[in-house]
Amino acid sequence: MGYARLVVGGVGSDVGKTTVSTGLMGALVRRGLRVQGFKVGPDYIDPTYHRLASGRPSYNLDTWLMGEAGVVETFASAMREADIGVVEGVMGLFDGSTPRSDAQSTSEVARLLRAPVILVVDVRGVGRSAAAQVLGYAKMAQGYSIRGVVLNRVGGEGHAAICKSAIEEVTGIPVIGALKNTPKINLPSRHLGLHLAEEEREKIRSIVDEVEGSVDIDRILSIAREAPPLGGVGVDSGGGIHAGVTVRVGVALDEAFAFYYEDNFRILRTLGAQLVFFSPERDQQPPNVDALYMGGGYPELKGEALEANAQMRHSIKKLVEGGLPVYAECGGLMYLGRSIETADGRKHTMVGVLDLDTALTRRLTLGYTELEAAVNTLLTQMGETLRGHEFHYSEARNVSSDCRFAYKVRRGRGIIGGLDGCLSHEALASYTHLHFAGYPSFARRFIEAAKLRGRR
Repeated sequence: MGYARLVVGGVGSDVGKTTVSTGLMGALVRRGLRVQGFKVGPDYIDPTYHRLASGRPSYNLDTWLMGEAGVVETFASAMREADIGVVEGVMGLFDGSTPRSDAQSTSEVARLLRAPVILVVDVRGVGRSAAAQVLGYAKMAQGYSIRGVVLNRVGGEGHAAICKSAIEEVTGIPVIGALKNTPKINLPSRHLGLHLAEEEREKIRSIVDEVEGSVDIDRILSIAREAPPLGGVGVDSGGGIHAGVTVRVGVALDEAFAFYYEDNFRILRTLGAQLVFFSPERDQQPPNVDALYMGGGYPELKGEALEANAQMRHSIKKLVEGGLPVYAECGGLMYLGRSIETADGRKHTMVGVLDLDTALTRRLTLGYTELEAAVNTLLTQMGETLRGHEFHYSEARNVSSDCRFAYKVRRGRGIIGGLDGCLSHEALASYTHLHFAGYPSFARRFIEAAKLRGRR
């Protein structure tokens, strides 16, 4: 499989990987190419930028969540109707879950995909020293090569020329672009990362304009097309086991609930799900469905509106108490609890089917998780191991001693006391986010539960 592809890596976080990746996608689309975006790691925000720039859903690639086979299968599946793939990295090129290897890093994904790397270097305050950075990164690269450098936040043409000359002389790697240090292409941050892309449409257009005018797009295309063939590795997503059977799965999707892996949607559809999207903030009733899927997001920023929509809250509570299968993650957990306390100390009433409250704190819980299923649930069977991740500033409070939990936490924080996955009727809500490409059996069980519900 000779997919044209490249990885946009960086020398660290906040060096401009999202800016360069998004700009490249938009510039390539302007050339009439079908561009497929990807994001290394468990990130929900950056793929929304990719979607706006490319016009296509962007997919996450993470070996902790998906395994090596899952990464390659997801990439190959998404590339079937694309001309070029652009993979945005995470943190620095070699930063992953351990200091002793490239596990869960951009480097690991580049190696698995046999993809050339474009390295983004923030050159504020440096000149010739930029060459030392690039040289070190090039020497550590194994199983792929750094084929080009894009300078970010240059102070002017003279500054760019100094950095370019030094890097090319010392490393032999060409500098193929230089972006100015200008606010018009800097992406703003929020407490869980960047702002959602829908809020930054004008800025994305400015980014594409800047990248198109400051990066050698022809060179980018040439590098991507020189990537060697990629051997196919498949995983079983369970396609065809429900041939002819369709279940309706309601998916909460609005400004409060927007954190979903595109692969999860793909796998659910493969298994026979018709996804019906709805807004807990604006709609008066949930759709007529056989199951609900409530992802993460920013319910704390929409607490007042979610509380005001009492009809939706009461309807979802009635559905849960009536045995509707419901799977919720992070923001969905917060919504299904009794209340959310926002950063200003205000409390907002939520659905109330989970016997706990949540509150915003200044403590960031971030990292990979590993769980053991303590009981049989909507997704898991007792004794199974799950790998996921958690990313939130909230914490559970006033957790009732009567709460039942699905998981023992081996790695991570969970809800309380080494436990995660609160259970209520046929609802399962956790702080851990799961990627179904790594666990297609979980998605299959969710669809089976919905199927049984649909027969009642």
